[in-house]
Amino acid sequence: IASEMALRGIPVVYYDFENGRQKIYQRTLSRLGRIEASALRNRELSRDERGRYDEACTSIRRMLTTFRVVNDRKLTPELMRRHIDFIRHETAKDYTVVVIDSLHKLPFKDLSERRTGIDAWLRQLEAIRDELQVSFLIISELGRGGDGTYREEPHLGIFKGSGDIEYSADNAMVLYPEGDPGKSSGDVHRKNSLWLVASREHSPGHIASYTLDYPYWGFSETA
Repeated sequence: IASEMALRGIPVVYYDFENGRQKIYQRTLSRLGRIEASALRNRELSRDERGRYDEACTSIRRMLTTFRVVNDRKLTPELMRRHIDFIRHETAKDYTVVVIDSLHKLPFKDLSERRTGIDAWLRQLEAIRDELQVSFLIISELGRGGDGTYREEPHLGIFKGSGDIEYSADNAMVLYPEGDPGKSSGDVHRKNSLWLVASREHSPGHIASYTLDYPYWGFSETA
């Protein structure tokens, strides 16, 4: 989502605490060029792949004017404001999208304060949203159901230790694996359902289903 928005000229600040900047760019290149990541790492490309690789590199160079990946584990709300101001100034655009991957990996003073720390961060993000007119896409971990699976219908309580997210989010969505992912982890064709579980404007319910676009780090919508 972030890279597609950046390709359309929308400034995006991507706070990554999960994968690292290199993996994000590599996976984006894999998706745009439809080339396996292993082939990119080993530089084993066919003639057709080389052509797609060159086109994908051109797209990424264009995307980088509006796309910033930040891995700073000492991030503070004030520093986030500076990042947003900088990309707005650099791109001469007022609207910005901020992606946080993930909510549970934001810096806290003490791991024992995670719940209160998440609530404090959510309040700060609300303030930044209103002050700077930005949109946030915040990724959260999910909790399993009582039987240890993801079989129950998604609801707000499924967000793992996400504090007051139900009061902060304009829209809360869940990308939910169908079936038991523990038993089908090797099934690259397993469906994933996108659910709207809370919204200030729309009724909750199922939105769409997707299959993993393996091995290109994307999803394909199914009928």
